[in-house]
Amino acid sequence: AIMGAFLMSLESPFRRWLNAIRPIPSTRTYTKAELAQKRKQKILLRITMGLLVIAAGVWYAYDYIGRAPERARAVLDQGMRQMSPGNYQDAIPFFDRALAIYPEYAEAHLYLGIAEHNLQHLDSALIDLDKAADLNPNLGRVYDERGRIYEQRGDTAKAIEQFSKSIAAKPSTDAYYARALAYEKLGDHQKALADFDNAIVEMRDSPYAYRARALTKDALGDAEGAKQDRETAHSIDHRP
Repeated sequence: AIMGAFLMSLESPFRRWLNAIRPIPSTRTYTKAELAQKRKQKILLRITMGLLVIAAGVWYAYDYIGRAPERARAVLDQGMRQMSPGNYQDAIPFFDRALAIYPEYAEAHLYLGIAEHNLQHLDSALIDLDKAADLNPNLGRVYDERGRIYEQRGDTAKAIEQFSKSIAAKPSTDAYYARALAYEKLGDHQKALADFDNAIVEMRDSPYAYRARALTKDALGDAEGAKQDRETAHSIDHRP
């Protein structure tokens, strides 16, 4: 009953609108009232067409903006294909375009920072990596890359801080291994050993990981453990 009353309330304005735009039968002469109605019809038709154009434009803009992440990803993929063989300079314009499409794209900032790092543009790389971390704090690779930059600059303590953030976001073999090497530089052999152990869980076929851990065991006085790691590395090297 309520819905019926509501529909009836709409019927009268709707009928008035239909009557207002209904074409007047062609006659040789028009009365003043008919001419006035024709003018109203033209105005209403223009308004209706204008509203339709505006609605179509709004819908297109909404759809275009809504697909920004998808379009940015397609451009990012092009940049990553350039970067995979080491064409870092050629990849950068694609990452810039992806960010022009979708400025909040954390992965685009990440890969732009990686490309800049490989080109030794360290300040620019840190700026983009910082933006990526702000947009998505769970991107572990951001912290790995920042850690390597700080290591390159000789700031081992900051590098360890970044590798620790990477492990907290998403534990990875690379982060454990990189942090172990950093701890070794600071002479913290016990922490280095723990990180080497974690890294080797996933790097059992990596001879350099065993050799690195052997050096740490030597520093801790574990000669037998160091010998075993070197033998393991040697056997991996000489597998058929």
